[in-house]
Amino acid sequence: MEKKDSEIFKPLVIKAEKYLKDYCEGKQEDDERARVALKVLSVYRRILKVEKERKEIKSEWERLVAGVNQLKKINKKSKKQQQKKIGNTIKNKH
Repeated sequence: MEKKDSEIFKPLVIKAEKYLKDYCEGKQEDDERARVALKVLSVYRRILKVEKERKEIKSEWERLVAGVNQLKKINKKSKKQQQKKIGNTIKNKH
């Protein structure tokens, strides 16, 4: 099974969070590294958002396909019933 992007980048996110915590507490002083850590967290949030949207779209698509299949079944049944009625009326006229 394929790993989600959020799972792949989780170790990097953990390091970025730790660095930012240390930076805020004054234990680290590299501003550039702190900016990179913030960008990592920003991209990670976007990844999570996209994964959520992907899941919602997939669910909506599955419901849509199920609805279309249901309509096809209903249409087939009504056509068969109409053909039976037409066949019965033709037999009754003769």
